[in-house]
Amino acid sequence: MGFFLKMKSPLHNCQRLCVILPSWIGDTVMATPALRALRKNLPNTHITLLGRAGLRTILSGLPVFDECVEHRMRGWLGPFSNLKPIRAIHADAMLLFPNSMRSALIAYASGARTRIGWNRQNRGWFLSHPATPPFMTTPFSSVDNYCNLTELALGTTITDRTVQLHCTTEELATGFRLLDGLPMPRVILNPGANRLDKRWSAENFAALAIALRKKCGAGVAVTGSESERNVVDAIVSASQGAAISLIERGVTLDGLKGAIAQADLLITNDTGPRHIAAGFNTPCVSLFGPTDHRFTTLQEPQNTNTTHTPREWLLIADPFLPKEVIANHVAKIARVDRISVGDVTYAATQLLNAKLR
Repeated sequence: MGFFLKMKSPLHNCQRLCVILPSWIGDTVMATPALRALRKNLPNTHITLLGRAGLRTILSGLPVFDECVEHRMRGWLGPFSNLKPIRAIHADAMLLFPNSMRSALIAYASGARTRIGWNRQNRGWFLSHPATPPFMTTPFSSVDNYCNLTELALGTTITDRTVQLHCTTEELATGFRLLDGLPMPRVILNPGANRLDKRWSAENFAALAIALRKKCGAGVAVTGSESERNVVDAIVSASQGAAISLIERGVTLDGLKGAIAQADLLITNDTGPRHIAAGFNTPCVSLFGPTDHRFTTLQEPQNTNTTHTPREWLLIADPFLPKEVIANHVAKIARVDRISVGDVTYAATQLLNAKLR
């Protein structure tokens, strides 16, 4: 593991640690077990989180950090447009969860003497402690990726790898207002995703809302960002009165967090809200097309022949792909539209029935 052979823990005398967070909401949630281990093992260290706007909201209320510095992280020049707040952290050590060259350059420019990260993209020159990434023949979860790196940094084992979030009183109140008046059980649909080929169709989501109203009497709310308003509006319009729009109720990230924490079920494409649900142990049906679910495994199925747990049901476009085949590489086969409305309805009713028992 490179320089890690020279000492037990590169963080053994660290007074001020800065952790560079992943860029995406879901990945940041998957980093929570590693952040929890850092706080547990470094109780007297000042821990600063560095990441893009919005990530502070996701992690608010968790007692795993002392401050969170928001900084533009995307684009080659973005992170370097203003290094002053990064250097003002006065970090003794930087721990890099992203594998990008950009994050390594930020760590190098920060002035921190200890810079720990996986040695990917030939960025080892900018790290004081480059770690050799493990050789894997099949995908493995980012939860393990972040925890394994943190284990090397701490010189200890991380056994608790459960993702966890916390809601503030204000977030819960905002989430309650978003869901106010919806019949029970309350189901949130999330039709968005950062890629079009990851999105189950609006027609399918509308048919699902109708089926859940008929079968369970569910109150269905559709969420999305302002840029996804057209999709959300299309689903609500075609749902025959079975669904409402959370965009019309002014949903924001903090409100969505509070709403998911109080919902009875989330049904979502492979995107950030899925991980928020896992952080609150909210039941979730997750739809996977041309992205391999093994990269984002949140909890192991109780039976290795299934793809669901008591709290999450994974529906995979082609569940019969050989384990050596990565869904990302066979996009035409792993089309998300291969998942039927009937299968999603069945999974949803099973999870709702289990929650009500």
